[in-house]
Amino acid sequence: MKDSGPLTPLPLKANFWIGVLGSMVTIVLTIWNTYTKSQIDRSEAELKKLEIRLDNRKADFEESKDRVERYKWVLSLFPVLTSADKEQRTFTLNLARLALSKEDAAQLFAGLQSSSDTTLRKLGNAAVSAIESEPIAKLVSQMNAQTASVRKQAVAALVKKYSSAPQAITLTLRPLDERNIDNLSSSAIINSLYFLSATEPSSWNSVQYLAAQNACIYLERRGVGKQTRAALDIFNVNLKKIATAVQP
Repeated sequence: MKDSGPLTPLPLKANFWIGVLGSMVTIVLTIWNTYTKSQIDRSEAELKKLEIRLDNRKADFEESKDRVERYKWVLSLFPVLTSADKEQRTFTLNLARLALSKEDAAQLFAGLQSSSDTTLRKLGNAAVSAIESEPIAKLVSQMNAQTASVRKQAVAALVKKYSSAPQAITLTLRPLDERNIDNLSSSAIINSLYFLSATEPSSWNSVQYLAAQNACIYLERRGVGKQTRAALDIFNVNLKKIATAVQP
């Protein structure tokens, strides 16, 4: 009989299978730990999302609560809005506009436009008109900005978008009033005259024409520089067309 070779000692076999079994246990534990960690991470992520949603709901609730309080406060001003004192009405109306968001103010004052009370209806019309004029008012104020690029962009935007808008004409003429014009820089006066020169004569009314005429007279009396003189001469050409347009 052939010799089958030396037999592997039992302790060596046991050590081998113990090593294999240990490796398998390590692999299983690694997989389990990885799975458990992923589940924990997922749960923490869901909890974080839930916390964010709860925080958002809390913020929305606080905002809604604050909104209701602001509405209640504005409603408390209504008796003053119907008072005979025009300055008090105007001041109170401006407070109401500041207290509300632009959208809320627009909805409120649009509702006043259909009020059966004549005073409230007039206030609603005035407030809605003021809200609609805000983008124009911003551009008009930017014509007096310190930065030249801001002034130029404002004039360009006014000419492009509002050359036919009566509100833009009124808002531009207001700072040119004799009581206000000395607060304007030379650049603002030139820019205002340039915009008014570009407006459509048919968009003017007699009140605006008179205000523009008075502004020109005041500037002539006060004396102007070369650039302002050039802008004034250009505007006077359009002013003659405006005079014809506003004639009854």
